[in-house]
Amino acid sequence: MESTGCSSVNGAESASAKGAGTVIVGRGAERERLRGLVSGARLGHSGSLVLRGPGGIGRTALLDDLAHDVPPQVRVLRAAGVESEAELPWAGLHQVLRPLLPGLHELPEPQAVALRAAFGLGPDTVDPFFLSLGALSLLSRAGADGPAALLVDDAQWLDPASADVLLFIARRLETEGLAMVFAARDGSRPFAAPDLPGIVLGPLTPDDAEALLDRTAPQAVRSVRRRILREAEGSPLALHALPAALTTAQLRGGSPLPDHLPLEPRLRQIHLDSAAGVAERHGEVLLLAVLQDDGDLTAILTAAGDRDAATASLYAAAAAGLIDLDEQRVHFRHPLVRSALYQAAPLGARHAAHRALARILDEDDDRRVWHLAASTVGQDDTVAGLLADCGTRSRQAGRPVTAGRALRRAALFATSPRTRARWLTDAAACAWDTAEPAQARALLDEAEDLTREPAVRARAARVHGTMTLAAGNPAHAVRTLLDGARLVLDDDPHLAEELLVTAARAAWAANRPRELARTALLMERTGPATGRTPDHFRARLRRLAGPGSPGAAPGAGGSGGGIGRVVPSWTWWLSDFLPFFTGETESASEALRQAVAAVRRNGATGALPLTVLPLVSLQLVTGQWTAAAAHAREALAAADESGQFAAAAQLRAVLAWTAAVHGEGAECRALADEVLAVAGPRESAAALALVHWALGLNALAEGNAAGAARLLREVTTPGAPAEHFAISRLVLPDLVEACARAGETGPARAALERFERWAARADVPVLRAAWLRCRALLAEGEGASTPERVDALFGAALDAAAPSPFEAGRTHLLYGEWLRRARRIKSARDQLHQALRLFRGAGAAPWADMASEELRAAGEQIEKPAGGHADTRAGLTPRESQIVRLAAEGKTNSDIARQLFLSPRTVGHHLYKVFPKLGITSRHQLRTLRLDVPHAPAADRA
Repeated sequence: MESTGCSSVNGAESASAKGAGTVIVGRGAERERLRGLVSGARLGHSGSLVLRGPGGIGRTALLDDLAHDVPPQVRVLRAAGVESEAELPWAGLHQVLRPLLPGLHELPEPQAVALRAAFGLGPDTVDPFFLSLGALSLLSRAGADGPAALLVDDAQWLDPASADVLLFIARRLETEGLAMVFAARDGSRPFAAPDLPGIVLGPLTPDDAEALLDRTAPQAVRSVRRRILREAEGSPLALHALPAALTTAQLRGGSPLPDHLPLEPRLRQIHLDSAAGVAERHGEVLLLAVLQDDGDLTAILTAAGDRDAATASLYAAAAAGLIDLDEQRVHFRHPLVRSALYQAAPLGARHAAHRALARILDEDDDRRVWHLAASTVGQDDTVAGLLADCGTRSRQAGRPVTAGRALRRAALFATSPRTRARWLTDAAACAWDTAEPAQARALLDEAEDLTREPAVRARAARVHGTMTLAAGNPAHAVRTLLDGARLVLDDDPHLAEELLVTAARAAWAANRPRELARTALLMERTGPATGRTPDHFRARLRRLAGPGSPGAAPGAGGSGGGIGRVVPSWTWWLSDFLPFFTGETESASEALRQAVAAVRRNGATGALPLTVLPLVSLQLVTGQWTAAAAHAREALAAADESGQFAAAAQLRAVLAWTAAVHGEGAECRALADEVLAVAGPRESAAALALVHWALGLNALAEGNAAGAARLLREVTTPGAPAEHFAISRLVLPDLVEACARAGETGPARAALERFERWAARADVPVLRAAWLRCRALLAEGEGASTPERVDALFGAALDAAAPSPFEAGRTHLLYGEWLRRARRIKSARDQLHQALRLFRGAGAAPWADMASEELRAAGEQIEKPAGGHADTRAGLTPRESQIVRLAAEGKTNSDIARQLFLSPRTVGHHLYKVFPKLGITSRHQLRTLRLDVPHAPAADRA
């Protein structure tokens, strides 16, 4: 009798323990039908039903749940078939009727005699007909005082005589008030009841399987959850047993999972029960099929040697239901059948099978290396080297999961502590890339105990520093990364350069301009050896860092040439907004889009948050808000799941910024609260600055100019809690406007002077439009100013290239407001219409409302946009919004699934729910909807 089933968390508890309760996840239709059967019995209508399904699918749990749930007035009788008693006549019937034997004397004598004979209480001769009538009479009398439910588990193990009697009764039920439920396992001894209604239990739905795993393994990390769900294939017993067989470290990602998940004996037996004889007779060939991961039939038959005998063995396994065969592949019916066969095989047989497969594979086939390793006992430097080469090739091909596994195995075989430490460190980098931080930390700890060699310490510092930047304190990351770079500046300049790139990002995030400038100085030493020429780049970094940074001097390094023409694209990763300041936005955005696409393609979810951050930062300031929000939400999910708290805070700050400009004040404030709770303790200055900027814009959007000025000063005032040496430059134009709208002319002029001083020194052409707009905004109150001068400044601001439609719209709005105040109504209307068009196109609803109000003040009646276009954000979850955007771009469900790390079935489920929300009925209609902001450019969508 199975003690765990369906979705029962405590299915092993006795069903007779009333009140114990069995927690069921899913199976709503099946439970409703079973309850209906009992409800009918309470009304005097009898009925029967057979629950069928493979082992571990949940039959016992459903019986337990029904027994616990029936009303007190329903008498519950339980019985279960027992394999060891399957040939013992009347054994099952004795279980059913034993509680009712005190009523035997009330039966007609022929029936009572037959029952006594069956139970050894009378003569040896049993009349089957009278026996069956007697059993029916006893069960009918059991319900004389109220309805009864007879629940028979593992009916396939009932002895044939008992099964015949119980089925005889089930066919004759009418008004006895009796509900009979049989539960029978498929794939073993048959329980033939073709004339009884039945329920066939299939696997749990993906959502129910995940919900059950939440209960059975709440501590399991994402990668472990995926593996368990994939191998369990909706089997409730497996969803209980697989996590229980893993260690806490394995569940939490601190230790790697084995190639075959361990199966407890009951689960293993379930998957071998139906073909135990086949597995014993043809185990060698089946083991080859287990170990040949891709199921290549030719390889399996070649490794077996005798192709005809091997083919016959595979046919026998297919007939027994273990595998499916086609002309080229062997497919196991259930993933756990493979694990069961593997774990049932002796160790020597496994090694022999691995060696047989290794012999038939080419020298350059990585599968050969894995089979050699699996058949090797003890340390072996030759095998270790082959595995390490396999790991290197996998890393270069963008397969971090395979690379990490190969490097870990290589370290186990290596005899040199230094070599082992290096491979463990590289494996830690792969673990981080695949969102397994606990495993990465464990591997680094193991490596650091093996050697203090500078090159290995530097490689470890690269991983430690990246993890600290994403999950901890960026200031600590700077120190770790710079110390690591100094260890190998002369011996390994390429590694040093990689460390310095990440150190510069950490210095930016921590608001450490001096460390950022030191990074540039150290990069000068790596440049000649790596073939890079960072002179212009170093000069720009120093300008951005400001006066007082190491080696800084006005105009140092020259100003000719853009960053993208003197250094490779990796330098764009040095800070989130750096390409914006250096005028290389388009080139950097394209490079970063390609990097994000590569991360998605390679499944490197751990690397996604830090890869996405510089891209979404550029998309914010260039007006690509839809793309920025979609990228940020996707990366945020990966950051939350892998514990990258600092990266998650900055991504939430990005979403708070987009919420502010869209006019979603409540969402902006909610996101900001989450950011402040994390970024403050971790001293994540960039996230603090960005979220204060978002809150300031939100206050400005809500008409609270004084509040906006206060919040924005937190970013721009030296020593303030949210001050950031570079982001403050982006915020200063907004501070000027907030102060001007609040009537704080003095602070507005002070902010403008700071902006002008920095802009003149840093030479940032992309901010020229904002600078001229601020000059025009404050020129009106200057003593020597004339309307012509204000006009000229606004005109120059419009002529200068604005970084985004939103910024251009703000210039048109302020110009239109000034023109209206100057009673130049026609010109004012022209500017305000331009502003309104740009704001509506950008989805900047609060600013569109400001433009509309100004137009009304200028004598025009402005209506809201006419209907006819669905607001694709209305009522959609963040995940639904992502899927809608990608589907509208023409991507298939499979394409979307790969990009968002979902299954195609999940994507289809989301789209099915979205269509009614959007008022559409087909996929092609998505392309006709107007999104809340314009689509990202084609390059971004690709």
